[in-house]
Amino acid sequence: MSYQMKRYEDLDITDNFMFAKVFSNEDVAKDFLQDILKISIDKISVVAEATTQEDPFHKSVRFDVLVKEELPGTGRFFDIEMQMVDTGELPKRARYYQGMCDLDVLAKGVSYDELREQYILFICPDDIFGKDKPVYRFQNREESDPSILMGDLCYKNF
Repeated sequence: MSYQMKRYEDLDITDNFMFAKVFSNEDVAKDFLQDILKISIDKISVVAEATTQEDPFHKSVRFDVLVKEELPGTGRFFDIEMQMVDTGELPKRARYYQGMCDLDVLAKGVSYDELREQYILFICPDDIFGKDKPVYRFQNREESDPSILMGDLCYKNF
């Protein structure tokens, strides 16, 4: 088997090596997230690969990278996924990942007010929506009046 080596200058975030490098350094990861999501982030902590819902009767999730903003009581969560192939199910997968993140945050009897702002980010080399945009940002809005936001604090980005 022959391997083609890429020059370091030719690597991008979709290369496993570069993805791992970006998220192994919290300052670089923070800058990357701020640039992509167009938000300001304080201090973060990165958890590489995390798993949730170890239940033989339900689908589990292996998060590529989980990031938590380090603000007491108000820290946001970021789930960053690398998706090299458009499987045609990414929007529904994002919905499921959102639910799994929420499941880990709320213990039984805890108020829904404890849910934090959450960002699901799928990094894809292809334009899965076909509209020639580098980033697609979604949040829940009222259909007939998009100025009315749901306010569920969940943002899905592709």
